[in-house]
Formats: sequence, C-alpha cells, structure tokens
Amino acid sequence: MLFLCFIWIVVLLISIKIFNKLSTGRCYAETVMSGKVVVVTGASGGIGFETALELARRGAKVIIACRNIQKGEKAVRKIISKTRNKRVRFIHLDLTSLASIRKFVEKLKESEVKLDVLINNAGAICTSRDRTKDGILKDLQINYFAPFLLTILLLPMLRHAAPSRIIVVSSSWHRFGTTEDINSGKHNYIQSYANSKLCNILFSKELARKLEGTGIDVNSLNPGQVNTALYRSSNILEKIRSLMLYAFFKSPADGAQTSVYLAVSHECDQVSGKYFEDCREAKPSYKAEDKMAAAKLWSISQDLVKLTQEETNQCFGDTQS
Repeated sequence: MLFLCFIWIVVLLISIKIFNKLSTGRCYAETVMSGKVVVVTGASGGIGFETALELARRGAKVIIACRNIQKGEKAVRKIISKTRNKRVRFIHLDLTSLASIRKFVEKLKESEVKLDVLINNAGAICTSRDRTKDGILKDLQINYFAPFLLTILLLPMLRHAAPSRIIVVSSSWHRFGTTEDINSGKHNYIQSYANSKLCNILFSKELARKLEGTGIDVNSLNPGQVNTALYRSSNILEKIRSLMLYAFFKSPADGAQTSVYLAVSHECDQVSGKYFEDCREAKPSYKAEDKMAAAKLWSISQDLVKLTQEETNQCFGDTQS
C-alpha cells in the first residue's frame, strides 16, 4: 500500500512538472551572437552556467567570471566540449573583494576593448552575518554592492560596444525587501537576501535613467524558483523531497531563459529600466519603483564601494544624464 501511494505521488509530481515546463517562459529568438563579447558572473554552475552555455552555442565570446578557479575552468571545458565554441574563457572574480573586482576589470581590458553584454548573475544566501574585508555584509556585497561596482567600472567597455546590454538577476523575494539600514546587520539572513534583491532592481532602474539615450540598455529579471541541486539520499522522505523540488522548481536551464532572452532578443532592443519574468515584462513591487529610494541607494552604494564621484564621471564619460 505504501509503495502504491509512493507511485501515485511520483505520477502526480511528474504531471505537475510537465505542466510547469509547458507554462515556463522560453526564449525563442534565433539571434546569432558571433562577434559579441559577454561576461556572466557566477557561471560555474546553475543558472549562470546554463546562460553562458546558451550564449556560447550562439557563437558569443563568453567570459566565465567566478571565485572558484577549479569550477570556473571546468565550466569552460564543459561549454567548449558541448558547443565547439573555443571563444570561452575564465577570469577569476571574487565578489567578496572590491579589490578583486578592480583586478578583474583590468584583466578583461587586457584582452577586450568592448563588452556587448554584462550579466550580473552571481548570488548567494549567507546564513551568517559575517562582513567582508571591505566592511560590507557578505550577502549584500555578493548580491548587490559588488555588481554595482563591477557594472560602473565596465561602462566604458559597454559604451564602446553600444548598443549593449546590462542584465541584473534579481528575485521575486525583492517584494519583501527594504533599503532601510541595509548594511546595519540588524536584519536576519532571509530579510537581508530580500533586501539585496530589491537593491538589484532599484539599481537597474536608476542606472537605466542615467544611461538614457546612450545605447546601453539595463534590465532586471526574476528567474523564478530554480532547483540547482537534487538531493541524493537513500532515505525515502528525502527522495520525496527531491521529487517535490523537481516538480515545483525550474531546472537551471529553464531558469536561464529570461537572462538569455534579455541578452539576445531583438524584442528587447532599446528596452531599458524594465523588470522581466518568464521572458515577459512584469511589474515589480511598488518599492522597486521608488525613484527617491533608488537615488539614495546610489549615493550609499558609491560610498560603500569607495567609488569617488570623479571616478564615476570617468566611467560614465559624457553619457550620464
């Protein structure tokens, strides 16, 4: 009887998975990316890897930017093996270090003069309230402050490639976020994650306003709930849990669809400052539309990442509006 119940549960969950698969937004654009240079952060696995893989399939030169050298180099080998595109390489990037971000930018400039697409994909949930050497809460730095600095420093290369695109991976959790006292440490790790995801959208909208008319488009997205690793256990309850994750969560490849869509689709030409879900424009929370909060966050971010106004002006050139 127990075995029969298990079979019925499996059948039900597979049916749910099929329904979710059919209803998930997909990128149907057939755009070829030959000659394009793309940076994907956090691309050693999960959504980032699948995004990089698909862009490499389309002929792009893809830069895998992540902290773990072994995983990054392994991802490069896998992508080259799967796509036969040898224009894939790894450059070390540790988002918990502002110095590493600057080093990454200089390293990228040694081999590239332009950047067509920047995908700020890397993210983390940190249960501890540890701070980086830069004095910023670790999860906030990885998810928001580091991408802020990286993006600003790469603006000259993006401007050189215009029309170019900046893509910021956020989350539906932004709806529970706040920008008040975000680096104080008073929020629990779940709230802190939500805060960082709200910051992602506010940043993308503020940056889009500042870059209006430059040919650099900036958009954010929610990839959906993604199952990045199935549990492996002989325990039947864990197997059921794994099946539930499989049924209700997207695969990494499905989770990457909106990132790919924003990177390649001509439907997104000259579309900027928007928020997307399932390859469609969606409405974020009212907090993500707060222009005053976005401007205040920008000022706080500049200070925390030690970006002077002079340096910011140099990165923007004559583009800042």
